[in-house]
Amino acid sequence: MKNKASIHLICGFLGFGKTTYAKKLERELPATRFTHDEIMLQRYGRCPDNFQKKYKEVDEFIRKSAVREIQNGKNVILDYGFWSRQKRSEYYKWATTITPNVYFHSVICSLEIAKKRIEERTKNNFNELYISESCFNEFLGQYEPLIKEEGYPVIFYFSE
Repeated sequence: MKNKASIHLICGFLGFGKTTYAKKLERELPATRFTHDEIMLQRYGRCPDNFQKKYKEVDEFIRKSAVREIQNGKNVILDYGFWSRQKRSEYYKWATTITPNVYFHSVICSLEIAKKRIEERTKNNFNELYISESCFNEFLGQYEPLIKEEGYPVIFYFSE
């Protein structure tokens, strides 16, 4: 009997190396990878107006696309960040309605390195969403690192 396809939820803060890790995982599994930032950039540009509204639209698109991929027997990677316990719980519940094979991948990095990565990326890479230092700091207040005690199947990856 063939194993069911799996969903891999990539956790971590801005600049932690989530997308780099997700791309590596995409090749290894193989899988279809969905990254909010890439889709937002393609559809709305580097500094989209009404960010939250457009983010939700992209989220709906990704969820529908992920369901189709799983139904077609393909593994899926959601490179979202999943910064809060609430968001992790919501997506884990949703994902397990599609397949029992759901795994978190927690990408861990020092905040100093992450901040430098974001500064460099924003300054030099116009194919990425714009993230100011104040935005980085504001979002940091919303970040709750995933911990084992949350009880999810989790793979920890240390980014350098």
